Amino acid sequence: MDAKSIGELLLRLEARIARIERHLQLDPLADDETEENSQGVTRLQSPETELAAESTRPDLEQRIGEFWLARVGIIALVLGLAFLIIYPIAAFPPALRSAIGYLAVAALFALSYYWKKAYLHLSRNVFNGGMVLLYFTTVRLYFFTAEPVISSKEVVLALLLIIIGVHLYLAAKWEREFAAILAILLSFATCVISDTGYFTFVLIALTAAAATYLVKKHNWQAIGNMTIVLAYTTHLHWLLNNPLMGHTIGAVAEHQNNLVFLFVYALIFAMGNLFHYEDPSTFTARISRTLLNGFGFAILVNLVALTYFEKHIARVDLIASILFLGIAIFYWVHRHSKYSTSVYACFGYMTLSITIISHFGTPMQYIYLGIQSLLVLCTALWFRSKLIVVVNVFIYLAILLAYLVLTKATGFVSLSFAIVALVSARVLNWKKEYLRLGTEYLRNIYLISAFVVVPYGLFHAVPKHLVSVFWLGAAVFYFVMSLILHNRKYRWMAIATIFLTVIYVFLVDFARLDPFYRIISFLALSVVLLIVSLLYARYRTKAASKQDAPAAQP
Repeated sequence: MDAKSIGELLLRLEARIARIERHLQLDPLADDETEENSQGVTRLQSPETELAAESTRPDLEQRIGEFWLARVGIIALVLGLAFLIIYPIAAFPPALRSAIGYLAVAALFALSYYWKKAYLHLSRNVFNGGMVLLYFTTVRLYFFTAEPVISSKEVVLALLLIIIGVHLYLAAKWEREFAAILAILLSFATCVISDTGYFTFVLIALTAAAATYLVKKHNWQAIGNMTIVLAYTTHLHWLLNNPLMGHTIGAVAEHQNNLVFLFVYALIFAMGNLFHYEDPSTFTARISRTLLNGFGFAILVNLVALTYFEKHIARVDLIASILFLGIAIFYWVHRHSKYSTSVYACFGYMTLSITIISHFGTPMQYIYLGIQSLLVLCTALWFRSKLIVVVNVFIYLAILLAYLVLTKATGFVSLSFAIVALVSARVLNWKKEYLRLGTEYLRNIYLISAFVVVPYGLFHAVPKHLVSVFWLGAAVFYFVMSLILHNRKYRWMAIATIFLTVIYVFLVDFARLDPFYRIISFLALSVVLLIVSLLYARYRTKAASKQDAPAAQP
């Protein structure tokens, strides 16, 4: 690298540092603050220089005096000018009031430009105050006045959109986060002021898209979270009939297809995180946006469905579930984002559960909820999500408990729970390498659930004089499974089921069955017990012979 290139590089570095200093509102270092001698050792400053540097440090008093008082002063100035427009001299016509407002705006913009180099922070505050006053003055052209200057509501709303658009553009261009926040707040205020359904929905969607872009472009995380909250809150405010505009609180008469726009909001906010870089410093903000988006969308979708589409709530939640699960799959395929994938998947399963409960009555809903539990487990293993796997176990137990306590038992439903538990245990054992999580306890929970629900279901499904026989059949089934899968746990389930059958035969069958069925119960029990005992004896003999075989060889 020649001397010219080095010089150009130093000039670029100096320009970059100057830009950073201006952005952070730092004064450049004086030439006499630090000097280095030819050996690279920093020369100590004189006491006078140190005292001067100490006096220029922005302590608490300086920050309050320079920054906070400026903000409060600008707020007071804007409010004063706003009151001047609202409560002028009675003789002033409406057009003159608006003209006074626009002249005040022009004065604020000129002052902001004049202070741009010398007092950057003050200039920014004055500019923001001017934008707020410009917005307020334009609002007064039609809204909140008995004598509108412009009789067309649509024209004034178009002017407000232009003001907000310019404000957002300048905020992004000049990289001013607070100005962008202010513009987004004004955008949502316009949604409320418009008091018009489709205009509100479209503007919320456009604001969501703009905020998503700003988060990705400038890494302004606070804007993302704030916009999600305000978007769903503003939509809810419209659903409640815009009470801030003087209407009575209650559901609006016509739904105006607002449900479609809820799906649009959710998709826009979800895409914002999808194309955002995985920066550890923004992890909390990204997860909070995912949670806020999921909760806001799920709550409002069900509120709209209950209000306007009560007969089709199952379909609405099914579509919502497809959207959530589709987003989760997209996150996993394109980003391998475990946490966002897990959160959206959980919301998808939740809305799918609402679909099942809304569409199917008891006891069929328990069958489909059990099948859903198996589906959740399979997708959780695909997503490598420990969270979903663990949560799914407890959800399965909650559904099973609700079935056992609240619903009359049927053999078919009980059998479905048992099948789901046994298959879930096998899937966990089969794909346990997908999770860095000990699945032994989770498999045990599923197997214990099957052990409980199988006798319970058979007791209610088969004739009472054949309960013990079917329980013995279940025990035989467990023994067969242990031979096929080479799994000791199934043998323990078989032994426990046999002991349960013994207790039942001696305490129930012996007392109340007819002699014929009593004989069948005791004979079946004895045959099974003897066969099992014989098999264990043969197994022990074979094991002993294998141990003695090497010692018997010469």
